Formats: sequence, C-alpha cells, structure tokens
Amino acid sequence: MLQMRLTYGKKGFQEIRNFLKKNYFETYTLSIFDTIKASTIEVVCTFDEIVDVIVYVSHVEHDFPAWIGVNELSNSYVVGLAFTRGRLRTPSVCKWQNNMLL
Repeated sequence: MLQMRLTYGKKGFQEIRNFLKKNYFETYTLSIFDTIKASTIEVVCTFDEIVDVIVYVSHVEHDFPAWIGVNELSNSYVVGLAFTRGRLRTPSVCKWQNNMLL
C-alpha cells in the first residue's frame, strides 16, 4: 500500500488534497480506518466528496487524520484516524449524502 504520513492539524487536509491529485483514481472508494479499534468505515461517495467526508469524520471524532494511502488490492483510498469519541460505528458501510454519513 502506498502511504503518506500527514501533518497533524489543518495543514493535513491540504496534504490530503495534494495526495489525491497526485494519486487520482476516479473509481476508487474511501475507507476510513479507526486506529483505535483497527476497524474500517467504507464510504460510498464521489472522488470530489472525499475531502469533505474526511473533514466531517475528523470533526465528529475530534481527531485529525494521521495518514492517507492507496490500497490497490481493494481499489480504495484509506485514511487512518483515531475515533476518539466513538460516535461512528466500525466496521460499517455508509453513504455520503447531504453532507452527512447515512
């Protein structure tokens, strides 16, 4: 898996945007890996919505992403984040709609 460590804080979101531009795959999905439970949320969203989803999860769970990667085996982008509040359930599959995970 191709992986990049991110700067902790808001600068990390710009690093995510840059990573996505350099590693563009229109059909790739998004997986958000809870580093505490070692479990994943699979998110159904468009490529253009990926950063919005990551920002949303960061706000809900009160943590910044630690890394982003590309998993060529599952055709997905993977973001590592500590779900410190436990508001989102893992493992699960969610759909991004109206700026929320359903």
